[in-house]
Amino acid sequence: MAVMPVILICGVLALAGLLAVVFTVLSCVWLYRDSRLHGQPPALWVLLAVFAGPLIALLLYFIFGRKQLLEPCESCGAPLARADRFCPACGAANGQYGQPAPKGRLGKLGGAVIACGLASVLCMVLLLGGVFVYSWSSAGRSPVPAGAQAALPIESSMDVNSGWAIISTQGHRDGVWSFSMSKTSDGYHQSGRFVLDDSNSRILAVDVRCEGETLELDFIQNGETVRTETISGADSVQYFSLADLSPGEVKLRVVNHGATDITGLVWVM
Repeated sequence: MAVMPVILICGVLALAGLLAVVFTVLSCVWLYRDSRLHGQPPALWVLLAVFAGPLIALLLYFIFGRKQLLEPCESCGAPLARADRFCPACGAANGQYGQPAPKGRLGKLGGAVIACGLASVLCMVLLLGGVFVYSWSSAGRSPVPAGAQAALPIESSMDVNSGWAIISTQGHRDGVWSFSMSKTSDGYHQSGRFVLDDSNSRILAVDVRCEGETLELDFIQNGETVRTETISGADSVQYFSLADLSPGEVKLRVVNHGATDITGLVWVM
């Protein structure tokens, strides 16, 4: 059973979130200091980083805000550009007038901002890569146990969920409906459907592996739940009669009530 541990997912998410917070704080500090040296309103750039995001604020600052470097006047300490012949505050001559301004450097704090931002992005890339690998490995699971065959095709169907899921995938292949849920809110569900031809001769097979509490399977026809079976806790394939159903479309809905690390296969025999 290919399952991505929930604790690993939560750990990477927590690390990425922490790095994002640190990145925002460091960006605000750096923007405040650097904008003062370039004659920009520090509060404006800090507020932009807080409400619009540090990436947007830094991008706009490098494009529009970081134009010229200001240095303190040798006489009064007021901010002074090298293009100023005299200090606008005290009138003293600018000893640096006419000399080429040094290139603005990011400094150690700026380097820390870049490193933290890259680390945060790397965590998110690793998380997305892990989700992709998990989904791919779950989809590659053997369709049915050896010797069993799917007599009627079951397809996955979309349902509207009001809850949440850390990882939730489903699909169908060779007439078999497959689903997986790592951790979800109570009542989160996935659905499949098939067309029943003969209710007396068909049997539904369910192969589920999960941890935790209850996982239920609803049999639905014409918008009404005909029967509900508990499918968690079994060590082998479970078989359910379809005799109480009518020929026609049948909807299957797997509802989670506290189970975790769920993978399942469902087919009609």
